[in-house]
Amino acid sequence: MIPACSSVLLSLSCVPTSVFLLTTIPACYNSNSDVVRVRRGELTVLHCWADPGDTLLQVTWKLHLYNSSCVISYKIEENDTETSYSSCSTRMRSDNLSLSISDTDVTDEGTYTCIVINDKRTFSTDKSLQVLAPPSTFLRLTSDGSAECGATGGNPPAEISWIPHSHDINTTVLGEPDRTWSVISTFSSGTINETSVTCVVSHPTFVNPWTGDIRLRGYGLRLDNILRLIIIVIVTILIAGVLYVKLKQQEQKIPGEQINEES
Repeated sequence: MIPACSSVLLSLSCVPTSVFLLTTIPACYNSNSDVVRVRRGELTVLHCWADPGDTLLQVTWKLHLYNSSCVISYKIEENDTETSYSSCSTRMRSDNLSLSISDTDVTDEGTYTCIVINDKRTFSTDKSLQVLAPPSTFLRLTSDGSAECGATGGNPPAEISWIPHSHDINTTVLGEPDRTWSVISTFSSGTINETSVTCVVSHPTFVNPWTGDIRLRGYGLRLDNILRLIIIVIVTILIAGVLYVKLKQQEQKIPGEQINEES
């Protein structure tokens, strides 16, 4: 894809003209987009795909973040002095053809476009930054005896599954103010024939899925115990019926025996 040079120059219009005077370049080049994944809190370094040679004139980074945008740029003047401009966070610094972000946060996610200008052409490189944040996990019982498993403060949202599988599972995904995600999954204990369940949490920051086992408090109300209770009731009724019949039979025999003794 070869965009028009005018579109590149227009995209830099947010940079004050008092800082930079752009020169029309006869050719433009746009490289393939890359996806960069880093962990929250780490140092991130993004590189431009460009080889401007010895005639580098200007490097500009345009940042399109979740709810904001900014520009970092510097220009090499004719006397080899550099003029810089930045409307981004002080954690972000441009060094030649790279951009470094210290203490990377989830709010730094977005598209980073690097525009490099030399005396012959303009190079444009897009980088998509994804910041991975490991979630905190928990597994507990609710007041009604159901199992509740959660993964909070993660990015992207964690995936939660249960062993055994059930159709009576309710999972909610919540967006937090810091742009992380909380996932809460509830396993109802009233419809399965199990004494315990296992929660499995998967996330890109986990080497292996996190697992947790919990014993269900509502076990006494589940199907196996209900069947046992029904069987016990039926057996009790049968025994009571047999005893009742025998008792009636004995009562019928007693008057006959008394008549024989009198005669």
